[in-house]
Amino acid sequence: MSDPYDPINAAMRHLHQQNLTAAAEARAEAQEQKMKSMLYAGNELARVLDDIAQVQQLDAIAKAVVVATIAKWNRAKTGQL
Repeated sequence: MSDPYDPINAAMRHLHQQNLTAAAEARAEAQEQKMKSMLYAGNELARVLDDIAQVQQLDAIAKAVVVATIAKWNRAKTGQL
């Protein structure tokens, strides 16, 4: 059992807490970067699908699928699933 008033014990607890905080911040940063890259990829895909939707050779079903996919992406990125 350790003495809670021991200065070395207190310093070690403090260092451990700093390590936990730094690790949590690093995870949050990595997650933010991943989300940004996923948002970029989704937006690029929606842009390409929008270009495809403008092609006159698409039949009605294919065009409906493309337009619905774009709409679903727009809802997903605003949290309206």
